[in-house]
Amino acid sequence: MKKVSIILLLLHCIFIELVSQKVILGGVNSPPINVTQSDQWQPAFWQDSASGNKTIDNSGLVFKEMEVSRFLYQAGFGGDQKLIKEVANIGIEEWLNQQFNTPLSSLTEEAIKIQKDLNEWRYSRDMDSTNIENNIDFIDLNYAWWTINQTKKDILRQRIGFALSEIFVISQQSNLQGLGLAGTTYYDKLLKNSFGNFRTLIEDVTLDVAMGVYLSHLNNPKSDTSENIHPDENYAREVMQLFTIGLFELNLDGSYKLDSNNNRIPTYTQKEIKEFAKIFTGLGLSAVMENPWIDTAIFGVNFYYADFTKPMRMYDAFHEPGQKILLNGRIIPEGQTGMKDIKDALDILYNHPNTGPFFAKQLIQRLIKSNPTPGYIERVAKIFNDDGSHVRGNLKAVIKAILLDDEARDCDWLTDKSNGQLREPLARYVHFVNAMNVEHFYNRYWNTTYDLFASTTQMPLAAPNVFNFYSPNFSPGGELKNSNLVAPEFKIHNSRTSIAYMNLVNNWVIYNTPFYSWEEGDPGSYLNIDELKQLARDPEVLINKLDILFTHGQLSPRTRNIIKTALDYLIYGDFREDRVRLAVYLICISPDYSILK
Repeated sequence: MKKVSIILLLLHCIFIELVSQKVILGGVNSPPINVTQSDQWQPAFWQDSASGNKTIDNSGLVFKEMEVSRFLYQAGFGGDQKLIKEVANIGIEEWLNQQFNTPLSSLTEEAIKIQKDLNEWRYSRDMDSTNIENNIDFIDLNYAWWTINQTKKDILRQRIGFALSEIFVISQQSNLQGLGLAGTTYYDKLLKNSFGNFRTLIEDVTLDVAMGVYLSHLNNPKSDTSENIHPDENYAREVMQLFTIGLFELNLDGSYKLDSNNNRIPTYTQKEIKEFAKIFTGLGLSAVMENPWIDTAIFGVNFYYADFTKPMRMYDAFHEPGQKILLNGRIIPEGQTGMKDIKDALDILYNHPNTGPFFAKQLIQRLIKSNPTPGYIERVAKIFNDDGSHVRGNLKAVIKAILLDDEARDCDWLTDKSNGQLREPLARYVHFVNAMNVEHFYNRYWNTTYDLFASTTQMPLAAPNVFNFYSPNFSPGGELKNSNLVAPEFKIHNSRTSIAYMNLVNNWVIYNTPFYSWEEGDPGSYLNIDELKQLARDPEVLINKLDILFTHGQLSPRTRNIIKTALDYLIYGDFREDRVRLAVYLICISPDYSILK
């Protein structure tokens, strides 16, 4: 092969001297090239070979597949070989455009269908009728979430919806526990608004019953000093701190503005929180579910009677009257309806100069990297402020700007020490089943996700508090903190969860249980590794395939050599299956995979 390389180098030099216009060898405008080679590599029993022609015509290169594999993890929890090749053929931008036009898959609709299927399953097995479920619960939500993420076509929307659920947080670890319809309805709102406008998103979040329960502005009454009643401040605080503007004033690039003493400038004080709390009074249920006790929604009705599919409505008699003075002295005049107060207040937050960079940074962190540069944040924030058509808050444009930015796509960033993120456990789990060929006898991808939650503390809509599973500003002690870098996902990565994750991978790969439910008689799922077994005769070929699927062509020589050495020892019995399972296991627990670059 050294002779082939020398010949190619000479050809390249000749072309540089003979033509003034740059020519890419093997490209569209390249003249015919005859390659003379002294040898070509062709392993025994394989049709493939490493011929000299392949180094000229690009047919031996898989860079595009590696690039697309990484992109699909960022934009949709990864994909299998078929999806990777499809996107490589049509191009990333065209795939994005197709995804923007792909119909939404509703979590609520899927959960209702699954509950019906579950009850039929249980009836067919003569289960006690008292065990038959009549209400959607969070197990149904989990079953629906996995079914959609494994079988539906709106891949990008589902990825963005999950990212939004980690920014605009509600959780089943609250008094919403057991109320699965509250979770599915809320999640559907995030999905619906994923490609919409931020202003509509923040209003839908504000008026959602589940959010009203979680952050306690449902049935939030006006002041009554005689009874020592004051408006609840919970949502007023979090809608600013976590959802829109953050704690401190920002420049467009996400850096902090400083006062004359080089101190950060707070965006609001307790005074503004109290004024915003008045805004979010008077909201109650607009409808109740069918029940034997109450058939009409009134202010103060307990949320256990709620029809979660309907947003909250305003009861003006319980709304705080009078003038409210909000951010930077902006005044909400007295005499307005309660809903007009809310819309005006949300307009103020939506148009605040912080909102673009604050939201842009968080969404970049969820999709691409933990430490985006100021330039990256500024470029996306500018698109948030104006999509090019004088539209503010166009999330479709924001998503496209994030995913296509040089900092997300350019290979130069792969070697930057500040670039990357720790993959969160749920994303790794979904990526695993997306990349592998997982089969279920009934084509039912029902997963309680309780094993993942018990092991890593993560599953959909199950954050411990409104600050999500981890703060976007979390930095573990040590080299990262000393370098002023954040690494949010390390908040839930410790000696227990890291080992528990490796045990999970062992279950998925070695014990062949990537999915399971707790339904009696459910045969569960299994990995079909037939295609990979064909490659396992040569460890290098197998590793190359897994490198594309999981590590996007970034498997380090050190890790590659460790895995290859381990596979070389497997030469007895059904060694091909053993090689596949060991190789997948070792890659999925490797640092090369754990850190997305």
